[in-house]
Amino acid sequence: MILLGALFSKSMTGYDLKKIFSMSFAYFSGMSYGSIYPALKKLEAEGLISMQLEIQESAPNRKVYTITQKGRQAFLEALGLPFGIERHKNSFLMRLFFFSHLPQEKRLVAAANYLESIHSSLRELEEARPEIEARADRFQLLCFQFGLQYLKDLARNVNKVIEAINDDERRKP
Repeated sequence: MILLGALFSKSMTGYDLKKIFSMSFAYFSGMSYGSIYPALKKLEAEGLISMQLEIQESAPNRKVYTITQKGRQAFLEALGLPFGIERHKNSFLMRLFFFSHLPQEKRLVAAANYLESIHSSLRELEEARPEIEARADRFQLLCFQFGLQYLKDLARNVNKVIEAINDDERRKP
């Protein structure tokens, strides 16, 4: 659905799609070059998109993908389907559940490393903010803001875990 949505407004190459995903969808989609191209082939085989090879003399040929009418219809139908709460896999939470088996210093290192990865993602989003705000429509901007807030809330929660680990250490006799 995400590829069809990206192609809904204009035709693009796989590279163009990857660029959009790295800026806009990176924080809620696992799309990568390795998953984009097989998905494009599948969508093309299903008649939901078409591919046009653009011959270029001074550069490699480009495969340009365009959503078909069937693809537009499938996208709009999928977009209108009801959805509920999704269960997210979170490696940190899975490990946190078993932190009692780790020494305190390893708990702190694991939580601090996770917190740093969250802060790194926040920095990347903040760096992309001007370009996203310049190009995003109202709902894309809401999605971006939602992602920012999600990461800020996640950082706050991991900070609470770190505080709890430190409190456990202070309470030891």
